[in-house]
Amino acid sequence: MDVVRDGGCIDMGIVTNGTVADCLRHRRRHHRVQTFNRIEVEIEKFKRNWVQENDIPLWRNEKGKYKKVFSTKETWLCIREKHLPCHWFQAVWFKHATPKFSFITWLAMRGRLSTGERMQKWNGNVDASCVLCQEPLETQSHLFFECPYSTQVWETLMKGVLRDQYSANWDILVSLLTGDSRWSKTKLFTARYMFQSAIHTIWRERNKRRHGEGSVPAVLLIQRLDKNMRNQFTVIRRRGGKEYEDGMTTWFDTRY
Repeated sequence: MDVVRDGGCIDMGIVTNGTVADCLRHRRRHHRVQTFNRIEVEIEKFKRNWVQENDIPLWRNEKGKYKKVFSTKETWLCIREKHLPCHWFQAVWFKHATPKFSFITWLAMRGRLSTGERMQKWNGNVDASCVLCQEPLETQSHLFFECPYSTQVWETLMKGVLRDQYSANWDILVSLLTGDSRWSKTKLFTARYMFQSAIHTIWRERNKRRHGEGSVPAVLLIQRLDKNMRNQFTVIRRRGGKEYEDGMTTWFDTRY
């Protein structure tokens, strides 16, 4: 199939999903295309050397090699569309991340969250202001973390972690979390996990207010995010993960 494609199978007289046994019953043909004639020669050689045995399935990997053992990973790599990795992927997909946090962060990275600025492009009459601070235009960079409400949350939680590299600017934060950092493994995980957790929690609070639900003070949101971080380190330890043994200690050192 890789050589002759669908049209070639018709010219050869062999069905696309044919077996080896079908090739043995194939009657040789003469073709104008030399590739087909070479295939006919190979089939004739096979017939002469053939011995009775059962057909076996072979699985092709992305390198074009065939194996007897099926691999989900190699099959996926073979059929998927390949693109250049996004420069920010490490801040979204990493071990011990919480899927719902990663998903919202992925949407934010791709600029797909329905912020006021984005909704205004769909409908010019929509209220595009920030419901957290009443800024006239709610942009993604404003919401994370330049809005006074989200800045209070982010600064309280992350000032002790990022220290002299602290920033509330979206582009700078993405660069810090995806670049070749000299941070310890625990610090990098803490920063990435809190980044995602804060995005998810603030986005959820923003949506609740947009739909008329009561507001939650920033202090309460900070407590929830602090608890999320402590719970995550506890879960990792209970699952046998040893890479963040100092996680809880490091987190407490930055908080108190």
